[in-house]
Amino acid sequence: MSAELWEQGVIIEFNKGIPCHRAMVRSVGKAEVVLVDIENGTVFRLSREELGTVYTSGGIKFLAESRDFGDLKFIDLSEIEQRETNRKYRYIKRLQENGISKITEKSARNTIDEVALELGEKAPHWQSVRSWYANFVEAGLKIRGLYPKHRFKGHRIPKIDTKVIEIIEDAAKRYYTLSQSSMASVVRNVEAKIMSHNLDHPDAPLQKPTYHTVQDRVLRGLYQTKRKGGHGARVLQAELAKALSGITTTRVLERIELDHTQLDIHVLHDDYKTLLGRPYITALIDHYSGMLLGFQMSFEEPSYASVCLACLNAFLPKDDCMKELGLNSLWPAHGVPSTLVTDNGNEFWGQKFIAVADELGAVFQYCPIRKGNYKSRIERFFGIVNALVLDDLPGVVRKIGKCGDGYDARQEAVLTFSEFKRYFVKWVTEDYHHTPLEDSDLTPYEIWASSEECFPVPVEDKEELTTILLATTTRTLHKGGIEIFSMNYDSSLLKDLYRRDGPREVTVKYNPFDIGYILVLDQINKVYLKVDCLKYSYASNLSEFEHKKIRAAAKVARQSKFDNLNLQKTKVQLAKEREEYHARNVRRNKQVTTSKAARSDKTGVPNISLVVDNSHRKMKVDFEDDGDNLSLNGWSMG
Repeated sequence: MSAELWEQGVIIEFNKGIPCHRAMVRSVGKAEVVLVDIENGTVFRLSREELGTVYTSGGIKFLAESRDFGDLKFIDLSEIEQRETNRKYRYIKRLQENGISKITEKSARNTIDEVALELGEKAPHWQSVRSWYANFVEAGLKIRGLYPKHRFKGHRIPKIDTKVIEIIEDAAKRYYTLSQSSMASVVRNVEAKIMSHNLDHPDAPLQKPTYHTVQDRVLRGLYQTKRKGGHGARVLQAELAKALSGITTTRVLERIELDHTQLDIHVLHDDYKTLLGRPYITALIDHYSGMLLGFQMSFEEPSYASVCLACLNAFLPKDDCMKELGLNSLWPAHGVPSTLVTDNGNEFWGQKFIAVADELGAVFQYCPIRKGNYKSRIERFFGIVNALVLDDLPGVVRKIGKCGDGYDARQEAVLTFSEFKRYFVKWVTEDYHHTPLEDSDLTPYEIWASSEECFPVPVEDKEELTTILLATTTRTLHKGGIEIFSMNYDSSLLKDLYRRDGPREVTVKYNPFDIGYILVLDQINKVYLKVDCLKYSYASNLSEFEHKKIRAAAKVARQSKFDNLNLQKTKVQLAKEREEYHARNVRRNKQVTTSKAARSDKTGVPNISLVVDNSHRKMKVDFEDDGDNLSLNGWSMG
């Protein structure tokens, strides 16, 4: 039995209808062949030996090799075949109209010449017409008997030696690998193996195939084999799955997908009009409706902080957000999801995120590695943003080969960050939310409104939600308060806790974009107490990221311990350098991105207002300002 007789994708017909009438070969093993009934999908497993016996007895027919048209209809023929079929039928029809059923040269010549004159062609031989008529009658007077049989012409047996075919197929395995060899290398390997064979077997030499013969044989392989070998099994699996996750939902907020991406567009500073670079976006998509639940756009790289800001925007009503952007369109999405699906980024692992999950009462699911279709909605949304939002805007980043050699997206940027953010939200609320989904006739807005009628979504308390989404850690409460970020936080209320409980571990929450204060949990009374930094004039409205930069810069200037005066000097100096850099960048012919400065400026980061109920006990921290006599050259530290 030929090893290549049973191939994937081949349809065979069993003459006796056992085990079925027609089946497709799904897979071929060393001992058995898996077949699938093309009518009902039933799977059969037959041994090679059993199939071979049926085949040699004439009980199996390969449809691809049969000399009949099978189930082909007239519409399935090529345009050339259809024209030729119609041409033949013109002659047959005229003969029938003239009552000529026995075709001879004498009876049919005039009719044949008459039709040929109408068609403007040379009259066919009368015996050819008689053959057409015989086929027409044999087919039950149906036009399929006149189909051209050109597709059945040609050799069925390969012209080249089977040993050469085996050598080519073996060499083809090197072609379909992740480190794909060139076709020329494959041809050289084939030639080398044939020469080796001829040297070992001078009495049975093989003929060397041409380049095109080898190429044709190599490219004949199964698409599955080529795709899997050249791009990997995961790519093939994703393609076969058609990027669908197979997950179904029945209401809004049942499943929310969250992900980050860096947008392919450069934007400018709102005030200085200098180049900032490409912003990041963290987005949350409702799986059921396809509606954008919320997002965070800034120059903060994917982190726990950016995730929390995105969640805060997503879980709360959007009235304040729309008013701030000067938009009147409706954006009804809000609420805490039942399940939040994320990828395996570092920002989603650790105690901070686990604490948020516990407090929100939501279930977090992690997407399997390299299974992007597990988050199909959010991946598709980012694709739509690139195609429909960014593609036609100035400053869009083009892939290599998709733009001219002189194109520089950085020099084409004209939109400021705020202008682009407003444009994006306007597109989301007025276009995307009102465009029907691919798998539905309804829009995300309609689906959300319909679901919310059946399952009303409660409005979350902003202050409570903000507290939950702050970064969470633990620190030791000692007599001097709490140390975090290499700074001390203390207050009279914190001293009351120390006198009551003594030294112990406490839960601390903080805003990564304002480390001027922290929240400390009083576990007995179950309230958070706001505690200011002892260096409040320095830490107020200072982000954790900028604080680390300042400490690093101060460390270079002075390796000894940090004091308040050095920190304030460094803070003022860095702010001055950022403004000078923006001024220099305005005068440059070719601007460079200043995304690091944008991150320090907290561009795109909303102000988080927080009021904590400390049982109406407040404390004003008195401290000595070491910078009273500091010369700042006209700069303010406010």
